[in-house]
Amino acid sequence: MNAVDFLLNKYIPFDDLERTDIEKFRKFVSEYNGNIFDRTPGQPTITASAFVVNPNFTKTLIMHHKIHGFYKQFGGHADGNPNLASVATAELFEESGTKGQIVQTDPIDIIRWNFPERTKNDIFYPAHDCFDIAFLFIVNELEKLKINKNEVIDTKWEMLETWRDYSPDNITYKTNPQNFDYQQRMYKKIHIINIDYKS
Repeated sequence: MNAVDFLLNKYIPFDDLERTDIEKFRKFVSEYNGNIFDRTPGQPTITASAFVVNPNFTKTLIMHHKIHGFYKQFGGHADGNPNLASVATAELFEESGTKGQIVQTDPIDIIRWNFPERTKNDIFYPAHDCFDIAFLFIVNELEKLKINKNEVIDTKWEMLETWRDYSPDNITYKTNPQNFDYQQRMYKKIHIINIDYKS
């Protein structure tokens, strides 16, 4: 079962925010006439992200993204690829130089947030909704990274508790205040997955 089918038919939202977001995602999938995985200017888009933890599930690896201007998880647009787990894997490798170990091929989270308007590769993209679908990866803290300097300014390992309460002074983040609630949720999910993973 691919990630979208899983989200449409089997995924159980964790909280009210995720319940709202997945309802909007299901509405988008059912009503959109184009390829949901394409990036059409002005239309909602789908991204796949890699949420990276260390083997002890105590830290997360995040990157300082050049365009968005703050530390966030790795990921990018599907750009026509319906295999979102492979998109997340490819984005993690492209941005950090590591493939990591994916914990499960089913997504662990979905959040809807707004991309501010921007121009990329000479194409203007108006502000639009983006459905980010997250997968969990494990990376050893000692692994040497090779960052893609075209997209990434820096990477760092952050304690999960610190990341959970992270609130950068940034326009992208300020237009998406739900990100703070998302971080609280992901922190709880990682704790639950850690217990299941070690049992």
